[in-house]
Amino acid sequence: MPATRQRPHHVAITKRGLSRNWRSTGGLVFLSLLGIAQASAETRQCHLPDLHTVGERRAIGTNDLIRLRDFGGPGLGNAPAPFALSPDRRFAALQMRQADPATDSYCTALVLIPVRGGGKPYIIDDGGLIIASTSTRYGVTDLPLGTPKPALIAWNPAGRLLAYTKSFPDRSEIWIHDLVGLESRRLSSSPVDVEALSWSDDGERLLYASRRDLPAARDAIVAEGKTGFHYDGRFWPLSSDMPLPSADVPLIDQSLDAMTGKTQPFRPSDKRALHPAVQWPSASVTYAQRGSRTAWSAPADEGIDTPSRLQIRMGNKPLPCRTASCSGVSSLWWSDDGRTLYFQRRTGVGNSLTEFFAWVPGRNVPRRLLSTTDTLFGCQYAGDEIICAQEASNTPRLLVAISTRDGARRLLLDPNPEYAALEPGAVRRLEWRNDAGVAAFGDLVLPSRYTPGHRLPLVIVQYQSRGFLRGGTGDEYPIQALAARGFAVLSFNRPQWRPTTDEPLNEKEYLRQSMHGFADRRDVLSSLRQVIRQLDLEGLIDPLRVAITGQSDGAVTATFALANSTLFSAAILSTCCESESGLEISGEALDNFYIGIGYPATRASGKPFWRVASLIDAPDARPVPLLIQAASSEFRMGLATYRDLRRRGWPIEMYIYPDEGHVKLHPAHRAAIYNRNIQWLEEQLHPLPATPGG
Repeated sequence: MPATRQRPHHVAITKRGLSRNWRSTGGLVFLSLLGIAQASAETRQCHLPDLHTVGERRAIGTNDLIRLRDFGGPGLGNAPAPFALSPDRRFAALQMRQADPATDSYCTALVLIPVRGGGKPYIIDDGGLIIASTSTRYGVTDLPLGTPKPALIAWNPAGRLLAYTKSFPDRSEIWIHDLVGLESRRLSSSPVDVEALSWSDDGERLLYASRRDLPAARDAIVAEGKTGFHYDGRFWPLSSDMPLPSADVPLIDQSLDAMTGKTQPFRPSDKRALHPAVQWPSASVTYAQRGSRTAWSAPADEGIDTPSRLQIRMGNKPLPCRTASCSGVSSLWWSDDGRTLYFQRRTGVGNSLTEFFAWVPGRNVPRRLLSTTDTLFGCQYAGDEIICAQEASNTPRLLVAISTRDGARRLLLDPNPEYAALEPGAVRRLEWRNDAGVAAFGDLVLPSRYTPGHRLPLVIVQYQSRGFLRGGTGDEYPIQALAARGFAVLSFNRPQWRPTTDEPLNEKEYLRQSMHGFADRRDVLSSLRQVIRQLDLEGLIDPLRVAITGQSDGAVTATFALANSTLFSAAILSTCCESESGLEISGEALDNFYIGIGYPATRASGKPFWRVASLIDAPDARPVPLLIQAASSEFRMGLATYRDLRRRGWPIEMYIYPDEGHVKLHPAHRAAIYNRNIQWLEEQLHPLPATPGG
């Protein structure tokens, strides 16, 4: 690590999916380099932080949150893995990134972290560019998702070679780093994304999966345009005036010689190496095998909402685990000798707790090692420890080791040591039940120097409250920066609606049941009403100064609440808005999906529905100040709401951010959104100054 802090170099952010050059396509091109390959001129490395620098003791501002060093994907799941553990368990590898709003760019780095021996992390290469991800859904691909596309990282079986991907506007690359020779070389380049990466069992070949026929599908769309496009489910009018490629473009498994980069035959045994889940029992969420012992977690009964149960087979003999601790298991590992099973589960209200257990099947009951409200994910077994990414409500993402003996945690990497010196607001976990008895939870954040008895304006941020309280789902509402400016902030975790009668067998049936009578939306609104009432009774908030915010599903919660209650005096939406015309402009594929779960199919049949679901059709909606901060790929969905409410005298304004997907990625845009949201809320809710320097 450098002895002094250095300003990182930067790379330009670019977007794949919205600014396509479909004419420049072609077959897969492989580039093999012998020796050390120079990093692309388009990329710049981040620097690791100086652990000896002590930050200024002050309130948290928006720049502190935007410039956090991140690794892994933006979510809190296991796929793609946020890091890769070497087979010899000596190193963890990850891609680090850091945003700079001033240059609207990111720096990146491939970092190796010694797991044992107390060595310092070090950088082996840049990590390519930060590219906005696309998604495949509703029968099409290339949908503008917007989240940063993380690198795929894979160790060879001997632990000497590390393969990793780099993303660029026009290609994806596979690189290999040699830990002994201390050199990195580019193995291949592809005009399409690499979507899976692994090694063959013998370590001589790189296995990967890509939609290699996607360029041809894009070329076919360009050719079709010469005679006019037939309007159908391929269109996504929100973001493009051209059809999108079909989701049927297959994911093709391929194999490369790890030394030369030449294409090799893909063998039957490679399937399991590249796609481990193919060997899992049906409907399993996790699986582990050691010799003749297998363990997995899967629903005990059919149905989308059926809890998963731990199941074990010792040879041909099933061995059930009947304790409560064996439900909700999300990850599991056998010990090296195959005697002990370690597993991770989520439990508590809204699965707000993470727990780890050790169990010797057939000899005792599972022994709990750790129970915490911290979020631990991407975990991998390392013998006497389990290595995990970790987030706490007031602590950004870390890499930690958990003892398999007693659950004690050990820090391996803190990418943001400066953050610990800042002064966060006080966080309090709340749990409550709504009018129907449905359990909910959230985290209340108060200014660090809050004076008891002083009622604060409340800002509700949605719709998950697990892990680091940064900016809510979509990361647009800076929770700690808001608290530093004198707001009480509730990070609200959306409760899961539960059917009271028939158990739905699939997602579509579940959604249809949840839409009947707006049961799900009314449950969520009841939960919000109850917690606002509770905070009012405690004397913490002013119930006449409550704002609701939301992105995606959170925006639907917000507009439903505005249409069906008078709880809120201001609202900010990152996605807008559900209405009949909003579905029309979204295209046939999304329209068909919504009709399939219970939305009206025609204007004539839809009037009663939209009087409840749509803000512009609700007869009793009370005008409140409304700010919309929309992506260029989605703002058209909100035009009808904006026009109608503005003509009716609502105080409404809308900002549109170019080159953005469902989640906004440009650092300059994120800074503008953070700062505008705070300034706007101050103008509407008038908080008193809370913490100097906030």
